[in-house]
Amino acid sequence: MQRRLAGVDATRTRILTAARHVLVSGSPFTLDAVARDAGVARLTIYDRFGGRDALLEAVFDDLAESGGLIRLPDAFADPDPLAALEQFLVIFCRFYSKHRLVLRRLNALAVLRPGARAHADRNPRRLQGLRVLLDRVAAAGHPGAGAPDIVHLVHVLTGFAFIDELSGPEGDPATIAPQLVALVWTVVGLQTARGPTSSNASHIDA
Repeated sequence: MQRRLAGVDATRTRILTAARHVLVSGSPFTLDAVARDAGVARLTIYDRFGGRDALLEAVFDDLAESGGLIRLPDAFADPDPLAALEQFLVIFCRFYSKHRLVLRRLNALAVLRPGARAHADRNPRRLQGLRVLLDRVAAAGHPGAGAPDIVHLVHVLTGFAFIDELSGPEGDPATIAPQLVALVWTVVGLQTARGPTSSNASHIDA
């Protein structure tokens, strides 16, 4: 039984790796292409994941885990609202850095297929997280932080498209975290209250 489970896990990992390869290659993202890259039958992908959108959903989850988004609870657990927000920003910059190429393709697919289930919950989750953090900042003495227009603007600033553009073609999203923090601080009205990267959040261990 243990060997069988290990085989299942290995096949799943091989399929997810193949899916990332196909995405980065720029080739049409089809189950046939993924199956060829993984060396498995198309039916095996259906058995493991249930279809194209379900496979993309699994790719997102795998990227989130390997890219450090699993550390987001640490940010929310920080008792200092500003430090918590800064950690949130740094974690996303590092996530975008680690998986920049594949995220570019996934975002392109999201534009081409806006109703695809694999893309449906991602941005709203980040928006909800920012709403919680900015409400905490507002409760800590900066009441404008939780305003809907401020939350929306910070959501735009922390999206992959903006960070990718801000980093430039040769830049690294992980290194522009201080710039992002400074931008968010300005938007929220904290530029005189607290300078960017004043907490240890920008020095989180990779």
